[in-house]
Amino acid sequence: MPRYPGPVVRTGAPHLVVVTGTAPDPDLRPGDRLVRVPVGGDPAALLERVLPTLVTGTRLLVTGPETAVQAVRAAALRGGALDEEIVLVPTDAGDAVRDRTVHCGHCHHRSVVHADIGDAVVCPGCGLVLHLAGHHSRRLAAFLGAPTTQQAP
Repeated sequence: MPRYPGPVVRTGAPHLVVVTGTAPDPDLRPGDRLVRVPVGGDPAALLERVLPTLVTGTRLLVTGPETAVQAVRAAALRGGALDEEIVLVPTDAGDAVRDRTVHCGHCHHRSVVHADIGDAVVCPGCGLVLHLAGHHSRRLAAFLGAPTTQQAP
């Protein structure tokens, strides 16, 4: 399961503040740059345009729903950012049941489901019932869905 820090402690470095979906804008400091990823937007395309324009030492602060925050993180890692340079602030992390991206361990289809860890969900790719495991892939920005004999909802 992804672990998120408590209150955000920011260094003195400038931040690229990425706000996803309808999340409110966090406080900006001098040197920070604000960009928005709209609902359904492509964080990889946005970061592909923005990352090359940043100065060395710029950190990323990403806020919004967990599915979007994790997608931005995965895109940033693919673009060369280091985990240590990224601060994630999901706005829905306190909700046990929330939207989660699930990677099917059988057909490798990724989908977003509204569920809690341990729930049974149906894969839209292959139709199998999956156990939503607590294992989360930073690279895929998804939780593992393992085929199970659990009853589907």
